[in-house]
Amino acid sequence: MLVLAYVPVITAAPGRIPADTKLYLYLDPGRLMGEAPLTWDPNQFAGWVPHQTILYLWPSGPWYWLLDTIGLPDWLAHRLWIGTLLLCAGLGVRYAARVLGLGASAAAVAAIVYQLSPYVLPYVSRTSVILLPWAALGWIVAFTVKAGVTGRWKPSVIVALLVLTVAGVNATATLMIAPAPIMWMVLAGFEKRLPWRRVAQTIVRIGALSLSVSLWWITKLAMQGKYGAAVLSYSETLQAVSDTSVSTEVSRGLGYWLFYVRDPFIATTTAAGRYLTSPVLIAVGFALLLVGLAGLVVTRWAHRRYAALLVGTGLVLSIGAHPYDDMSLGQSALYNDARSGLSLALRSSTRAVPL
Repeated sequence: MLVLAYVPVITAAPGRIPADTKLYLYLDPGRLMGEAPLTWDPNQFAGWVPHQTILYLWPSGPWYWLLDTIGLPDWLAHRLWIGTLLLCAGLGVRYAARVLGLGASAAAVAAIVYQLSPYVLPYVSRTSVILLPWAALGWIVAFTVKAGVTGRWKPSVIVALLVLTVAGVNATATLMIAPAPIMWMVLAGFEKRLPWRRVAQTIVRIGALSLSVSLWWITKLAMQGKYGAAVLSYSETLQAVSDTSVSTEVSRGLGYWLFYVRDPFIATTTAAGRYLTSPVLIAVGFALLLVGLAGLVVTRWAHRRYAALLVGTGLVLSIGAHPYDDMSLGQSALYNDARSGLSLALRSSTRAVPL
């Protein structure tokens, strides 16, 4: 997993750096972190309320500041950032698989498939910070399970620290993976793995800790939402986003609208061409899906019901408002007003693909 995480990203276009996330992460990360806590920025547009700058306090800001301080080239700092996200994602799923009773070989296969998911392609050179919840999902599930089984505070604290690290970058991306730990706890109650009292205590404990460590960015975003520009209203529409969240695409780890955009010169995501036109690559993607679903049927794994619930829930959430002109009953209730704050916040429903 270590080689698969770092070697491809370091050897891809060495010396070149994309416009990933925020230009000041490379130009002056110290200044970016210094201005991040402020609710008023006098340096742009004759002064304005900045949008979502608080997230650069942790962890991306310190990452680039440290590597810039020691003199590492910006392009290499970026590649190491991407490689570390990939590695954390794979190790987290392997650890979760072991906690859930899979053998070493099965856990390694699960980790590699998750780590190499095409889900990351539209993000790695554009908004890689949004991959943080994806990278932490396995760890969050594993320590939630440990918190429920042991009843101790330490695993709950670790979950809260993970939430502290990944939630501030994009609330929607975090919200879309939240069903994973919650479903395990609820299912453990129904299957009598845990007493309902323990289930309730664990959920309340993790929820309270996670909320308390998230107030630093929730408060800032609330102020920005009230006094800042209505950024969500001026970016992509719900219809544009939902047009590509087709069940067949999200099932193979894709579906994010920017993966399919192409201007007269080049595709927005250059890797998209092969995934949309190569018969071999398409066949491999669906073969992995079918093998995984077959495994849920033929194995006697104690947690296969939980795994099946993850697949089903992730599929429904990822499809979101598709098809826009004929939504399902449940989704039409959720996205009843395409211009409402809730609909615009949840429009990137494919961020549930990690489930």
